[in-house]
Amino acid sequence: MEWHQSYKASPQQVGFLDLPRELRDYVYGFAFRVNGAILIYSPNPYAVRPTTKAMLIRHKGEGPVEPQPLGNIIPMALPRACRQLHAECSAVLYGANAFCIWFLSDTVLKLGYRQLVRHMIFTAEVDHRIFGIDLDEVSYWWKRRFWPTLVQNGISKLESFSSLETLTLPIKPPRYGASWKPAFFAVENKTREQRISLAANWMRARSPLEDRRLRECLQIEIEPPSGLSKDEYEGSRFAPDEAEKEWDENEFMDAFELMKTLS
Repeated sequence: MEWHQSYKASPQQVGFLDLPRELRDYVYGFAFRVNGAILIYSPNPYAVRPTTKAMLIRHKGEGPVEPQPLGNIIPMALPRACRQLHAECSAVLYGANAFCIWFLSDTVLKLGYRQLVRHMIFTAEVDHRIFGIDLDEVSYWWKRRFWPTLVQNGISKLESFSSLETLTLPIKPPRYGASWKPAFFAVENKTREQRISLAANWMRARSPLEDRRLRECLQIEIEPPSGLSKDEYEGSRFAPDEAEKEWDENEFMDAFELMKTLS
């Protein structure tokens, strides 16, 4: 997106654009950085002139519990004030936040905005058979269905959003409110480091990743269950048994990052 200087109607008056760029950037960061992720979608993507909407959604435990219209969170009027403000605000809005794009064609979200996006969350159809407990079955469907689909979708996103630094696929547990521990993590009498190493080598054999940019950007995370954590139960008589061990979903993310260095 090109930067164009805007001029004041009255040169004698001091305005916001007279502030040093460092101070303006501080204001933009305060105004346009959000907790959570920004969902941009089209309610009717097949319309002749599809409209777009933007919502703030929860991501990584941050953001509103229920989606909120983005216009209620950030000052949408500021980027519309003039061309210079539009360019400067857009660099922060699109470059500093995580975006989730749903049913939106490249013609709707213009190239200038797509080139500013640095962080994206994308969805892909996850074959339910990778959630099984039979390791051989999980291995087959991971390699034959889940992984090829993920790579195809990931490369497509990188082609549309050329400046991406992170491309994250969150995997939701198969049942609402439940936790999912992959079958290839079901090992006993191993330390955290050993489990991560074993899982990384398991994925390495079934997850070819030849595209360099995709290797650098791609992240896969398992979404934690929506229920309360043990910390949130503290002080309650309904707290889970201390002897019960929780599955740490971060082990999967660490194993995937290790796998990328081994490939």
